[in-house]
Amino acid sequence: MSDNPITDAVFQHTAKLSRLEIKPEESYIKDQLAQAAQYVEVLKELDTDKVLPTYQVNHKSNVLREDVVGTSLSQSLALSQAQNTSHGYFKTAATIDKNK
Repeated sequence: MSDNPITDAVFQHTAKLSRLEIKPEESYIKDQLAQAAQYVEVLKELDTDKVLPTYQVNHKSNVLREDVVGTSLSQSLALSQAQNTSHGYFKTAATIDKNK
């Protein structure tokens, strides 16, 4: 195995999937990613058979309030201040570019 497990192809592919534009002067990021990957390999050597899986690291069980059913706005009142509506719904500008 080479010293750097992150090849140029893997790095470029990861950047593309992450929608990151990596400039040539930012090539040090590849080395940082390789260091992180090598650290994970070191962690694989640890014996974790007797360690319980951790799903919550701050020991809080549920910080959300209970759902409470209350009165809601009527559809006409909710839409009364909207600039644009269509068939009983809010109408907004497109937020998704279908060309990508």
